Amino acid sequence: MYACSNASQAKGATWKGKLNFMHVTKDTMEMTYSVDVIGQKVFLDGYYEITRKNTDQVIFRLAVDELEFGHRDDGIPFCRIWGDVDDSNIKSYLYALDCEPI
Repeated sequence: MYACSNASQAKGATWKGKLNFMHVTKDTMEMTYSVDVIGQKVFLDGYYEITRKNTDQVIFRLAVDELEFGHRDDGIPFCRIWGDVDDSNIKSYLYALDCEPI
């Protein structure tokens, strides 16, 4: 697994698999399954609306500031797309399967 957040590395991520969202607060960590980001790609320093899959219902807004890539034990590539949610300063992340750097 590796993380990247500087200009000489990946500037974004794209995925073809499932997307879930881990919302972290001071007191809890809560996974929201089956979410979507329009276009199935994100870029560092971008601001994205996270919706429930197959709806227009925006559940969070994420300001992307770090990308982390790795492979599961079964070989499937994944990424964690980290950033601040809405007005919070606590990092949360999107977890995408079949993900690759851009």
